[in-house]
Amino acid sequence: MRNISLPVAFGLAFLAAMVLRVNPAHADFKVQYPDAEPGEFELEEIGSYGRSGNPATHNEQSFVHEIGYGVNNFWHTELELETDRPGGPGNRLKFDQLTWENRFQFTERGQYWLDPGFFAEYGHGMLKDSTNETKFGPILRKEFFGTANTVNIFFEKELGKGASGRPNFVYAWETRVLTGWVIEPGIQAYGETGPIGHFLPISGQDHRIGPQMFGAIHGLGPGTLRFNGGILFGLTPATPRQTLRWQAEYEIHF
Repeated sequence: MRNISLPVAFGLAFLAAMVLRVNPAHADFKVQYPDAEPGEFELEEIGSYGRSGNPATHNEQSFVHEIGYGVNNFWHTELELETDRPGGPGNRLKFDQLTWENRFQFTERGQYWLDPGFFAEYGHGMLKDSTNETKFGPILRKEFFGTANTVNIFFEKELGKGASGRPNFVYAWETRVLTGWVIEPGIQAYGETGPIGHFLPISGQDHRIGPQMFGAIHGLGPGTLRFNGGILFGLTPATPRQTLRWQAEYEIHF
């Protein structure tokens, strides 16, 4: 049942995130939804490319390859291969993290005034001397005035030798206009502020926002192809001036 006690569900997900010790990778620019569809098998690709007039942030790249499955109407799990190239001269694209990602859905969509969920991710660093990480936090969605608004409020904590002591605050936000068209417009924002209680100066924080387009092709073979993409504009000197991002997901229900 999705209508389990919310405090119990949040508590279980939190404990799982802290017990399983699994390198902070660069954000994959994906907004998580509080949904779990039983029997849904999916293949997903997420990519981004950051360009800038500042050599220190130019040519930032990230590519994530995912395979996921809806275990039941409460739990969706995914395995990810993450590759990343930090911005700046001399860097290379590397496979830097193997990640186990989980989403938990607590209520039916639209059942209450807010759709709550929880996210828990565990990443194992694949590079020499890299740390591991855990990321967790609530997923909240609210539909009103013909829009779907989703917010991710996450905390990211390094684990293992060389890990920093404080968790980082990470957020994602999406507003999508529910037009019913084949292509729907929207906007996304992503950010990282630094350690909780010791935020970085605003010039050193990562904040990006920009327009996105969303679409779906149903009946494509045995499944559905969902896709979205657009451009994000960097709001601080620590980010590329523009980040091109895209996401494609092919879903099959069993």
